[in-house]
Amino acid sequence: MAEPAVKDEQTLPPIDGLIVSHVENARYLSGFTGSNALIVLTAEDAVFFTDTRYDLQSQTEAVGFERVVLAPGAIMGEAVGEVLKRLGIRRAGFEAAHMTYSGYLALQKAIGDAAALEPRSDLVEKVRLVKDADEIAGTRASIAIADECFEFMRSMIRPGMTEKQVAWEMEQFMRGKRGAEKLSFDSIVGSGPNAALIHGHPGDRVIGSSGEPEFLLCDFGCQLGGYCSDITRTFVVGGEPTDRQREIYDTVAECLQLSIAAIKPGVPGKDIDKMARDFLVARGFGDLQHGLGHGLGRVVHDGQMFGQRSETIAAPGMVATVEPGIYIEGLGGVRIEDDIVVTESGCEVLTQSTRELIVIR
Repeated sequence: MAEPAVKDEQTLPPIDGLIVSHVENARYLSGFTGSNALIVLTAEDAVFFTDTRYDLQSQTEAVGFERVVLAPGAIMGEAVGEVLKRLGIRRAGFEAAHMTYSGYLALQKAIGDAAALEPRSDLVEKVRLVKDADEIAGTRASIAIADECFEFMRSMIRPGMTEKQVAWEMEQFMRGKRGAEKLSFDSIVGSGPNAALIHGHPGDRVIGSSGEPEFLLCDFGCQLGGYCSDITRTFVVGGEPTDRQREIYDTVAECLQLSIAAIKPGVPGKDIDKMARDFLVARGFGDLQHGLGHGLGRVVHDGQMFGQRSETIAAPGMVATVEPGIYIEGLGGVRIEDDIVVTESGCEVLTQSTRELIVIR
């Protein structure tokens, strides 16, 4: 069986059906919260697929869809193929980034020559980028918990704690005390030289163990009502920050403020990203080592937004993070991250936590 050809999507003919296999996209379209879901969409039809474990749940959550519930041992690709043929779909788009190769082969075998399978990218993700009023309200509620967690951290963190202990206290606060459903992602807590690890995991390092003032970078968030928050704040622990530490922190804070001020409808996300990169280079800190920000929604990385390769144009209702950072091996790093929503005239900062440098002695 031939492997799906890699084609330029701009040259492909229109599709008359779309196979949505990414569970988060299926959840966005249907409201279904289980772990096994696939949707076939046409201009007139919406068919939802799951298995017997979710029969009752899908009845109440996937309202308005024709449901196909697979019996134990049934093959999803075969069931989808039968529906494609029944609906008369001749060109079926599939989510190239999410359908497995084995799933593709099973589907191709099931449909034979009845339909052509065409790879597509980010069709649902582009719709998800713009949030409606309910989605923005849900995101605000999730961010409020993260902001409360930051205030808790200011009084909770002390030299002598390990990174793991801080991460555990944060999770207990957001989930146990404030009712978050889960973390948006595994919290990042990096102290001293570990603060230079962009996506470092909290370990057994004792905060303040260097005996000198050191950075403590905390990147965290939670999910509430299906929507995520994602903020980063960086502390100095163990004494007054050095001039070099203040310079790094102030540069990141200024970069964040300039980036947020530049966000408005019609501005390409990659232009905002470039502006931030140019600012950091001009200040002598080199290029930004990651994208300036990403979409935020039902998942923490909800589509491209501010990156070198982003094709996104800012539009009202888009919710995203803005998170410049400077990372220096051996010394540590600073990242300050806010969540924003694009408005009709600019953007609104949803995060309320102070950007002032907090010193924990």
